[in-house]
Amino acid sequence: MLMIVDDDPRFLVQAQQLLDTGEGVYFAGSAEHAKSLLGCVGQGITAVLVDLDLKGQDGFSLIHELRQHFPDLPVIAISGVFQRHVLESAKLLGAADALQTPITAEWNTAIAMARAARA
Repeated sequence: MLMIVDDDPRFLVQAQQLLDTGEGVYFAGSAEHAKSLLGCVGQGITAVLVDLDLKGQDGFSLIHELRQHFPDLPVIAISGVFQRHVLESAKLLGAADALQTPITAEWNTAIAMARAARA
């Protein structure tokens, strides 16, 4: 199962259409919601996409927290920010990759690679 953490409902609808490979997708509208889902579902989640610009706890701190509590879980940063150094800084916090929105075919490749690296 894939988890996508983003507070934009339109993006989540698009992500479900483009990224659901039949394994299922969980959606979290905030960092707190994501942590709650991980607490309930746990090992069923095989990768997490985290928007860097979340309301409340931002994506950078969520990535850092996920790396501490779930070190083997692949986390991929996502953002509409067009400054590459912002995306690259997410990798310094432990993100397996950093992807720019909108969703492209590259996203499925990045998710597959992150999952494969975990195995």
